[in-house]
Amino acid sequence: MRHWKRVVAVLAVAAVALLVEGWVARAQAAPTLFKGCTYTRTAGEHGQPPYSLAPTLGLVKVTLRTNRGDLVLTLDRANAPCAVHSFTHLALRRFFNQTPCPRHTRAILECGVGRPGYHFAAELTGHETYPRGTVALSNTPGRGNSSAFFITPADAPLSPTSTVLGRVTTGQPVLDRLTTSAPATLLEVLIG
Repeated sequence: MRHWKRVVAVLAVAAVALLVEGWVARAQAAPTLFKGCTYTRTAGEHGQPPYSLAPTLGLVKVTLRTNRGDLVLTLDRANAPCAVHSFTHLALRRFFNQTPCPRHTRAILECGVGRPGYHFAAELTGHETYPRGTVALSNTPGRGNSSAFFITPADAPLSPTSTVLGRVTTGQPVLDRLTTSAPATLLEVLIG
């Protein structure tokens, strides 16, 4: 009878060990839900940086309401979680509302130029490309990313130094109008 109890005990321990091993393997294979980001305050500027934990899963829908019509963007958290987190933080604080897009050419439309009070490192793979409709952050040498972003109305042969946030999903004709010589203004930036 004792032999039978030992066999049952060994089988129970083995089953528990296999179960725990499976849980550990699944936990290691699961995607990380958050990334720790470092947002560094900029001396002499006021502004509250976002929380340091940025979600890494999902897409964010953004509507840019401009003086020439609306653009709808899809931002990808998996590609640049810290940058998307910062962009949504600024949009929810109405940082971009009623601001000009000071650089508008046939190659690039740059908006969001301002002083948010912080900067952070670029999220780059070194293989970034900027086809028509790409949304990316302007990278300031020595400081990294801040609030300025740009959209490419045509394929842009840029060096891979700017963090790609996402793409324009609706509004290419509006984007074409925004890159003409008349001033472009962000009236409102809506998340969701």
